[in-house]
Amino acid sequence: MQTKKGINQRYNTLLVRETAAVQKAHLKKEFELAEASRVAEAACVLTTKAIGAWEKTSGTVRLNPGELLLEEKGNQIVLPFLNEKALYQLKNGTGYRAVKRELELYQFEQLKKAVPHATMEDLWYLVNQGELTLKRGGKDFLPEKPLDSGKVQLPGRQSFQGEIPEEALEPAAKALVEDWGLRPAQAEAMASAAAKSYTWCCPLVSELRPGQMVWLAHGTKKSRRTDPRLFQPIVLTLLAPEDKELPLETTADLKRLKVIQLERITTEAWQQDGVLTTLDMEWILQVSTAMLRGILEAYFEHFGIILPTAGTVLDMGRTLTHKKIVVQLALEGLSTQETARRIYHTPEAVDNYLRLFERVLLLKYYGVPESALSRVTGYSKSLLQEHLELVEKHFPTEEALEQYLGQRGIQLEKNSSGK
Repeated sequence: MQTKKGINQRYNTLLVRETAAVQKAHLKKEFELAEASRVAEAACVLTTKAIGAWEKTSGTVRLNPGELLLEEKGNQIVLPFLNEKALYQLKNGTGYRAVKRELELYQFEQLKKAVPHATMEDLWYLVNQGELTLKRGGKDFLPEKPLDSGKVQLPGRQSFQGEIPEEALEPAAKALVEDWGLRPAQAEAMASAAAKSYTWCCPLVSELRPGQMVWLAHGTKKSRRTDPRLFQPIVLTLLAPEDKELPLETTADLKRLKVIQLERITTEAWQQDGVLTTLDMEWILQVSTAMLRGILEAYFEHFGIILPTAGTVLDMGRTLTHKKIVVQLALEGLSTQETARRIYHTPEAVDNYLRLFERVLLLKYYGVPESALSRVTGYSKSLLQEHLELVEKHFPTEEALEQYLGQRGIQLEKNSSGK
C-alpha cells in the first residue's frame, strides 16, 4: 500500500478498511489473479455499481462499514465513523484530527436532518462523550462484576450472504465479457463472487439494530496480517439503550461508559471470530491511547480478565502480555479451562504457553545460561525474561521448582553435576 510521504504511519491500517479492498483481495485469491489485477478491480467496481442500480429501484438501503445506525424520535440516522472521503484524506496525508473533525461536522449534518433542533452537544452524547465538559473526580469507574461473555447476544445478521439476483448482475458480467475479454461463465462467476463480498461487508439497514455498526476487523484465525482480505465484517453494538441512561457528569462517569462499551464490542468481535486493534477501539470509542490502556490494565488488575483484542490474541501492538498472564493464573491454581475463559483463548493455546514455561523451568533447573535460552527455545529474550522473573518469584528454592515440575508429571533425571 502506497502512501504519501509525511502521513502518520499509525493510521495506515485504516486505509484498507473499505469494502473495495476486501472485495478485490477475495477475488484475487479465489481466481488466482495477479496482485495488481485490473480485472479484479473492474469486477468489483462494475458489480457494486450494478447492485446499487438494482437496489435503487426497490428502495433497498445498505450500511457501509464504519457507519453507525441510530434512531432518534422515530427517525433512523446513519452516522459515519469512516467514509470514502475520510479514507481519501488519510491516504493523501491529511492530519487525523482534521479528518475526524470533518467527520464530526458531517455527522452533525445527518443528525440535524432527523432532529432539526439538535445541537453539537446532542451529537457528543451519542458518539463522542469525551467532548462534553465533565467535572474531574472519582477514580471508581469499574463495574461491580465483569461482563458475562456467555450472556452476550451475538449480533445477528441472517442474510449477510444473501444472493443478489442474477439479472441484477447481468450488466457487470456483460461488461467483463465485452470490455475485459472474459468468458461468459468466468465473468458471471467473478461478478457473483464480488457481489457476495459486497453484501458480506455492507448489510441491509434492516439487519442491524439501532446503536450497531459493521466494522472491518482482523480475523482471529489468520496469520498474514497485512493483506486486506484478512479484514472481515463484524457487527458491534456501540450504543445500547441502557447506555443512554448512564450519568455523564464526571470523568469517572465517562470511563464507566467506555468500560461498558469496551467489554461489549470486544466480546462481540471475539464471538464473530474478529478482534479489534488499539486504533480500532480508539477510533470507535473516541478515546485517547492513554485512557484506553488505563482501562484495559485496570480491568485486568481488578477482575483478572483480559479483554480480547488484536494485541492479546494476535500479539499485535504493545499491550498486556497474555503469555505471562497465563503462567501467573496457572501458578495461582486456575485450571486450563478457567484460564482460557479469562483471556479469551483456546485451552490448546493456554497449554502451549504453559509448555514453554515448563521448558524454561527445566533449562533453569539444569543450569543452562540465560544467554543461551533464546537460541535453545527460539523465543525472544524479552519473553524469556518475563518467564525468568516468574521463576524467581514463585520458585525461590530448587526444592520448590522440583516440586512443581513433579506435580506437572515431569520426571527429573540427575546429570553428571548431581542434578
